[in-house]
Amino acid sequence: MTPISRRGFVGLGASVAAGVALGAGTRTTAAAATTATGTIRDVQHVVILMQENRSFDHYFGRLKGVRGFGDRSGITLSGGHPVFDQPNGLGRQYPWKLSATPSAGGKDGETLAQCNGDLPHSWSSQHSAWNKGRMDNWVAGVGNVRSLGYLDRSDIPFHYALADNYTICDAYFCSTLSATGPNRTYLWSGKVDSASYDGGDESGLTWQNYAEALQAAGVSWKVYQNAADNYGDNGCAYFKNFANAKPGDPLYDRGMSSVPKVTGSTPDDIAAAIKADVLAGTLPQVSWIVPNQAFSEHPYAPPGDGAHFVSLVYQALAADPDVFDSTVLFLNYDENDGYFDHVPPPAPPAGTPGEFLNGVPYGFGFRVPMLVVSPWTRGGWVSSEVFEHTSVLRFLETWTSAIGKPAECPNISDWRRKVSGDLTGVFDFANPVHGTVSLPATGVIGIDTCGPLPNPVPTDNALPAQETGTRPARALPYQPGGYLDHLEFGAAGKILAWFTMTNQGGPASRAAHFSIHPNAYRDTTPYQYTVDAGGTASDSFNIGTGFGGGAYDFTMVGPNRFLRRFQGDATKAGKSAEVSTRYAVEPGTGKLAIYFKMANSGSASVKFTITSNHYRGDGPWTYTVAAGVSTEDYFNAVAYQNGWYDFTVTVDSDATWSRRFTGHLETGAASVSG
Repeated sequence: MTPISRRGFVGLGASVAAGVALGAGTRTTAAAATTATGTIRDVQHVVILMQENRSFDHYFGRLKGVRGFGDRSGITLSGGHPVFDQPNGLGRQYPWKLSATPSAGGKDGETLAQCNGDLPHSWSSQHSAWNKGRMDNWVAGVGNVRSLGYLDRSDIPFHYALADNYTICDAYFCSTLSATGPNRTYLWSGKVDSASYDGGDESGLTWQNYAEALQAAGVSWKVYQNAADNYGDNGCAYFKNFANAKPGDPLYDRGMSSVPKVTGSTPDDIAAAIKADVLAGTLPQVSWIVPNQAFSEHPYAPPGDGAHFVSLVYQALAADPDVFDSTVLFLNYDENDGYFDHVPPPAPPAGTPGEFLNGVPYGFGFRVPMLVVSPWTRGGWVSSEVFEHTSVLRFLETWTSAIGKPAECPNISDWRRKVSGDLTGVFDFANPVHGTVSLPATGVIGIDTCGPLPNPVPTDNALPAQETGTRPARALPYQPGGYLDHLEFGAAGKILAWFTMTNQGGPASRAAHFSIHPNAYRDTTPYQYTVDAGGTASDSFNIGTGFGGGAYDFTMVGPNRFLRRFQGDATKAGKSAEVSTRYAVEPGTGKLAIYFKMANSGSASVKFTITSNHYRGDGPWTYTVAAGVSTEDYFNAVAYQNGWYDFTVTVDSDATWSRRFTGHLETGAASVSG
């Protein structure tokens, strides 16, 4: 292994070297009972702890009830391979378990997995892995098959316990396909510019840092750090006003100074400072916590050591139960380090202001973990709403406005505000559950033991099994729909396939991102679309001469496992058959259903067959549609499948023709994960 390139670390204090177990309690405090409004105004403190360099699939691909390795809505790569089956030189490789590697260097596989080294994660390598949205260049783009390595509950039990007790977001993306500095710049300020898109630790930035907005609004704030041992991760230090500030200036005192030295161990000292402020009643309204390298979870830093630091923060906040019961802790990760994730990140349509550098999009970057710890997020929930780092700022905007001290961030682009949420949707402010929970004991491996060790190597090559089971799911502000509307035959062999995307229905209150992926017959990148709430969008693709000669295969994807796949050949009998969908209330039940309209524009009758791929075991259903007419039928997914559906439609006249429809019907109420 090569040494980590950015910052060193200090020795471990005695308390950090010992294992820590967290106790449990459930109660309703007098303070909570007398001041609760059942709204976001009940939040008194927001704490932001951004760790380092882990992707969602790398940590949580096996966690039950989230969009992980069991995802049935993954895109298809060139050659018909599932997105999990990545090219690896002359062969292919599925994600593999890091700790299953054979013992080496005198250490077992678990230690090697904890000490696994970092991977390239620059602007160029991240964009190469993304491959303009194809998602098929992970091993070559990163330059290492370890990009497909993952951990699971046996490796990171503390992280899994947080997810099981609080709320995890499985559609939370980093802000840009780049490194730590730019992503932390988004977290602290809402944007980057052309000079900071691929830096390490940024410097001299001149636009407003969000801490300055809080200062101007009269909202108390603080950065908890050891300035001499912060791994370059304090986003305030990237800005000129902070770098030039002197003691006595609030920007220095709150944003650049160090916590008092207690043991000489950075994690201990940060936790002690937080605990002291909690007990003194001086915990700021907004806090950023900046760990040192050894406890940041940045490979080679062991995830178990990061868990230990998070546990220290958790305990410090719990030192006063009333403070804990009024606090939100956001635990997120700046970027993925080059580790694989299978979900294509939303990307802006070409020309979107503030989102491109020389024709290349800044982001979103790949999915990273986000865990939300608070009394209002208890219960092992999942939120599949689209978020990224500026969503944290959006939450602070919403909250500060609610408490009468609005602090706005003017730097966030209009497109990000459209597509990503403000994180309020992950909370149930009306039904808090107070007190701490029982979490696994944590201990410390120590980063200083990792450097000489060899990295893990693959020992298996099969799709990992995800934990069985579901989890409660938060309501989402979309109602995505889509279908291949019709074929248009033109001159000189030109045939256009027209697609429609919709975001309509009662719950649709935010724009939805869609992309259309050509699976075969045309060597083009996916196309990106933003469909406003209540809106529609359409586009066409030439499937004629030069593009399959009539043959086609497209996948349309959207939020929360929404997927449509369209296959066929416009020169064959299926050209006269088409299926469109809509959502409407089922007569007699008042429940939302998906309606299929099957149309036949040909000269002979066609038999359509609808088959359920998942969620229900009955069927199939057949419909004979005469020439020149259409028929419609509906399937009540909300009443019987928690809103989930997955159907394939075929016709008897053409074996090449098929349509797949999968997704979730939103009702504005909580549901269950698929």
